[in-house]
Amino acid sequence: MIFGIYCRKSVLNEKSESIEVQIQLCREYIYSRIDAQAEIRIYADEGFSGKNTYRPMLMRLIENIKEHKVDYVVCYRLDRISRSVSDFSAIIELMNRSGVSFICIKEEFDTSRPMGKAMMYMASVFSQLERETISERVKDNMLELAKNGRWLGGRTPIGYSSEKTEYIDAEGRKRYAYFLVENEKLVIPKAVFDIYYNVGNTAETARQLNAMNYRTLSGKCFSEGAVRDILKNPVYCRADCDGRKYFEDKNIKVYGDNTENGFISYNKNNDIIIAVGRHKPVVDGEIWSEINNRIAHRERAVHKAVTYASGAISCGLCGGKMTAVIRSNKVDYDYICENKRNKNGCKNKNLNGRKADEILKKYIAVCENDYRIKQIIKDRLDIVWDGKALIITEKTEPLTKTKTLCKNYFLR
Repeated sequence: MIFGIYCRKSVLNEKSESIEVQIQLCREYIYSRIDAQAEIRIYADEGFSGKNTYRPMLMRLIENIKEHKVDYVVCYRLDRISRSVSDFSAIIELMNRSGVSFICIKEEFDTSRPMGKAMMYMASVFSQLERETISERVKDNMLELAKNGRWLGGRTPIGYSSEKTEYIDAEGRKRYAYFLVENEKLVIPKAVFDIYYNVGNTAETARQLNAMNYRTLSGKCFSEGAVRDILKNPVYCRADCDGRKYFEDKNIKVYGDNTENGFISYNKNNDIIIAVGRHKPVVDGEIWSEINNRIAHRERAVHKAVTYASGAISCGLCGGKMTAVIRSNKVDYDYICENKRNKNGCKNKNLNGRKADEILKKYIAVCENDYRIKQIIKDRLDIVWDGKALIITEKTEPLTKTKTLCKNYFLR
């Protein structure tokens, strides 16, 4: 059997056993208790701390474990391997996967025996506890920083950059924090709010922004989704009483006093907090609240609308699916080709949703259940809209033959 003896000594600690003493004690233990003819390899790191695993001979030992070049790893004390519970546990788990046993002669830790294996699993439990504790501590710390209106990293919203600021903490130490500051692209979100406030439609807002040659942070044309992301971002809302009321009405805690600055939002594991930042906002709280209430109402209307054939109608020009989109009056809706909505070149006309659904219901037996009507349309009918006529075909025998029922021409 091949035994790898690992020993480590930090030059800052003259009280610990020397490398030579550690090697000698480990040799004696191997020869006297395990195998008098054992082959021994020495892995010694001198002048390295145990706070991490970036040590040349330890890294070589780990590679030899992976390559199955040692059968046992022996050390004098556990902290010679690592002072970190998580690092130590990771190395033990690697040994276990590689079929390598671990022996510590001082603490009598031997994974070749049942008690040693039990201690290994205990080390894994403590490692998991340490990771979770660190994660919670980091999360709590970030929440506290966010409450002070700091920017915690990531991609900044369009119109803002993060700026490093130096300050002195309560203990007189120099610290750094990041805060948002506006840049020359702030004209873009201003235009988004101005246009939407006047037209009340994300599609038209996106069209006008693209006509003005405005682009997103990634350099792409504006879509409805990109417009909504800007309109719904609290960073553009002034931290006044109206803005605060909007969030508090939704049971979201707001930190900081009312000011002329904008809000900072932070969302970690669904823990949403809003804090007052140091940056210049785009609109006041009244306008921002009105726009977001309008968007929320529109989204609820779309969700509640009884649309029988959304996704079941095919575009006769490009083959894409046509989905229901609520109109600006929040009552009527149209079926629109997905490739037209996504700006992928389709020019097909929109299909009046209510007229189409009334026609489709004529080919279904009397049924009061809206969900059942949707299922019947999807399962039994092939529907194509070519911009002039709604072509309805019955699936008499799926994948074999069909029967065209009619063409309904729409005068628009």
